[in-house]
Amino acid sequence: MIFMQLLKQLYQINSKSGHEDEIKHVVLEYLKGLPLSISEDAIGNLFITKGKSQYYPCIAAHLDEVHYPQHRNLHEINGIVCATDDDKNRIGIGADDKNGIWIALQLLQSEEFLKVVLFVQEEKDGEIPGCRGSKACDLHFFDNVRFIVQCDRKGNSDIVTFNEKYNVRLCEDDFIPLALQQKYGYKPVNGGTTDVVALRNRGLAIPCCNISCGYYNAHKSEEYTVYNDLFKCFNLVKDILTYYK
Repeated sequence: MIFMQLLKQLYQINSKSGHEDEIKHVVLEYLKGLPLSISEDAIGNLFITKGKSQYYPCIAAHLDEVHYPQHRNLHEINGIVCATDDDKNRIGIGADDKNGIWIALQLLQSEEFLKVVLFVQEEKDGEIPGCRGSKACDLHFFDNVRFIVQCDRKGNSDIVTFNEKYNVRLCEDDFIPLALQQKYGYKPVNGGTTDVVALRNRGLAIPCCNISCGYYNAHKSEEYTVYNDLFKCFNLVKDILTYYK
């Protein structure tokens, strides 16, 4: 199917932090022909708007990954995708956060009104701290945004609503209605630092959350994606957007 071909294409791209040009090119080529407003800031973040509305929902993901460049041979087994190098050793696929990118691109195809932000340099790089793109972006893009959902969490059941490290409340635990939590088997949790945490830490006052999008063993050579869990996240996000229309 075409949309799975896109996911595999994203997995084949090496986008180590600071080297996101190739994946940006693929993203922009995929979006050609859609009625979008797209801009890029000085650090390289992509800001995308579809439709004309007084207020928008916003989807966030990040373009970079932690893995060093090498050729990836993708393998699909019973709805799970992973990769090996040319010597048949397991290697990461960059599903953190290419799964989030894939969800954002599918929603730009299907939704009438939507904002998407694709951040660069979210991952920590040695001693250089992470979330460099979200710490540097102009917050005015979010002036007419009602909420941000980031798809950048391992597993298949977490809604990160609080970050202990910075004592940041991202949203209330019922921001995603209980009925949707139960429908998809998700629950509120405390979670790690990502772009929406950085945005809230900078004073952005709108509700944000970070949700599981079907990847496992992030940052490790044994990283893999469960397709059904990725699709479950996608459907949850679509239902969130419908609920808040």
